[in-house]
Amino acid sequence: MIPEIQRIRCLLPVMLMLLVAGVSAPFSKAGAETPGRHVQTEFEDRVLNGWLTEVEHPKATIVMLHGTLAHANMEIMSTLAEVFAEYGFETLRVSLSLGLNDRYGMLACDQTQRHRHADAIAELATWVSWLEDQGRQSFLLLGHSRGTNQVARYATTESQVSPAGLILVAPPVWDAVAASDAYAERAGQPLEPLVARATQLVKSDQGDETLDDVVFLHCAEARVTAASFLSYYGMDPAFDTLALTDRSQLPVIIFAGTDDPLTRGLPPAVEAMDDGERVEFVTIEGADHFFRDLYAYDLVEAVEAWLTDRQM
Repeated sequence: MIPEIQRIRCLLPVMLMLLVAGVSAPFSKAGAETPGRHVQTEFEDRVLNGWLTEVEHPKATIVMLHGTLAHANMEIMSTLAEVFAEYGFETLRVSLSLGLNDRYGMLACDQTQRHRHADAIAELATWVSWLEDQGRQSFLLLGHSRGTNQVARYATTESQVSPAGLILVAPPVWDAVAASDAYAERAGQPLEPLVARATQLVKSDQGDETLDDVVFLHCAEARVTAASFLSYYGMDPAFDTLALTDRSQLPVIIFAGTDDPLTRGLPPAVEAMDDGERVEFVTIEGADHFFRDLYAYDLVEAVEAWLTDRQM
């Protein structure tokens, strides 16, 4: 059964492009305007940035991952960190490097895109090792939007330290045909020839060759390597976040807002996988893709109740 949290609020309408791209709060590189302590670790030849919001005697530690081309201090990440702290939860929200050293803020569209979707797995593993070095023995993984698929991939990858559970906030429903149609409508050209070209280059060990002036994620015109393009648009069944979640066999709580067009189709998809025990699905009435303002409290309260019920 799907629990619902119903409250009456008024929010400004949000344009679909902002839903796709993400909205960032005012940000300073020093982190002075953001909650938590700025921390760093190293991954390969890059410095990774994170923000650790500590509380006394935390109920749990939650590692939080942002959505597409975003960062740890976008609005939803910072807000959730503050609210979780009010409820006694410690959080580590991290920024993926997206192929760059010491990255801050949204990733610009005017630079060559070299990152790959699955790069997040190894970077999350690096942060988990960092947490272990800080004395944390267990953790939960929270992903927002695209980040839900990346945390689910982490949870199903062998040899990784397993989280105690997954918190999936606004996970899109994977539909290869719909994704292809949406790309063609937005780009004015079919997706399949671009995927075929990228596939050919990668198989020929030319994955660093670029596709120029193509629609890529929320970028209208991008220069992107073949390996990067294929990692986001290839026919990869692992984009099915709900199937990965089933495979992980971890406790999971999934959130959707009724005003979020990006999660349409999620309720019946979750119903089909829900065994009534391991999976909990929470619909928050009136929330959009970013669970702004008091909707963040609804989300955190539901997480707290979920953890209490399962004695986690």
